[in-house]
Amino acid sequence: MYPQVQLALLRSLEDRNRTDEKIYLMTGRSPLARVATLLTHLADTAGIKTPPAPDRITINGLRQSDITRTLQLGKSTVENVLHRLRVDHEAIDSRYRQLVVMDPRALEHISSTA
Repeated sequence: MYPQVQLALLRSLEDRNRTDEKIYLMTGRSPLARVATLLTHLADTAGIKTPPAPDRITINGLRQSDITRTLQLGKSTVENVLHRLRVDHEAIDSRYRQLVVMDPRALEHISSTA
C-alpha cells in the first residue's frame, strides 16, 4: 500500500476516535451541552440539507430513546433539553423520527459553551 494512503487512513481513524471521545466521554458536562454536541455531530455526519433553506439540516430516523441510550441520560432530561433547544434557543425542530437543525451555528455554540 502507498505510504500516502496509509497516512490518510490513519489520520481518518484518529479524527474519528477524537470525535467519538468528544461525544461519548463527556459525562461531566451539562445535559444541554451533551445533547447539543451529539446533534451537531449527527448533523455533520448523517444530516441532509433541506431545500429551499440550505442552512437547515434534517436528521432522519432519530428518536428520543436513541439519544437517552447514547448519552445515558434520563428520558425526562432529554425531553427537557430538546424542549429548550426547540423553544428557548430555536436551534431545532422535531418531528416523528426526524429532527431538523434550524440553526447549526447556534447548536454548535451551545455545545461548546453550555
